[in-house]
Amino acid sequence: MNITYKKEDNTIIHFYDGVKKYEHYKNSDGYEEWKEYDEKGNEIHYKNSNGYERWKEYDKEGNEIHYKNSIGYEEWKEYDKKGNEIHYKDSSGYERWSDDNPNNPKNRPIVDDCEPFSFGGELKQ
Repeated sequence: MNITYKKEDNTIIHFYDGVKKYEHYKNSDGYEEWKEYDEKGNEIHYKNSNGYERWKEYDKEGNEIHYKNSIGYEEWKEYDKKGNEIHYKDSSGYERWSDDNPNNPKNRPIVDDCEPFSFGGELKQ
């Protein structure tokens, strides 16, 4: 089933194959975006006409566990049974553990007061 929305010179097309939802956006300048969602409505793939892409994976509870983009940046996350993030690691080497994580090394300080990246995957200094 296709549903097309047109507002001025921008077009958004939504379609659903019975399992996954897809979205396509195009504006009058030729810029385009494509999005793919899983059966729970989580975005699993994004691509734009500038060549940027990102992929996301989720656990069965819907928590994002892996993120990867086309410029080589990645993130991995772990959660406890309540859905709280207990471990975060990214491809730049940044890592943090929650106090509640039983695997938190006792001699390692918990770093949670800085942002690991800015948009585009670059580290902030």
